[in-house]
Amino acid sequence: MSIKRIISLRLCLSLGAAVAVASVLMTHRGGPAPNLEGPGVVYVYFPSECAVAGVAKDCREVPRAGRPSFESMAACSAHADRELKAAHNPRLLASCMKTREG
Repeated sequence: MSIKRIISLRLCLSLGAAVAVASVLMTHRGGPAPNLEGPGVVYVYFPSECAVAGVAKDCREVPRAGRPSFESMAACSAHADRELKAAHNPRLLASCMKTREG
């Protein structure tokens, strides 16, 4: 191989790699991904009543005037535990769903 051929091959490979990197950077210029745990995220509690105790297959949400919301999953879970203990109904199922305030 001659020196000219090696230099031109190296130049082409370097230029190709630079173009590939630049094109990847240009196509992925979107802003940062939104923080799912950031401001506006709440955990909403809602109970459901199931046809069979302990089986979450055939359940319907218990109608309520409103759904309580909490700033953390731990707070929502603690509320769910208190509600289930007070209800004394083995067919009740408590759920905490993460959502954005809106």
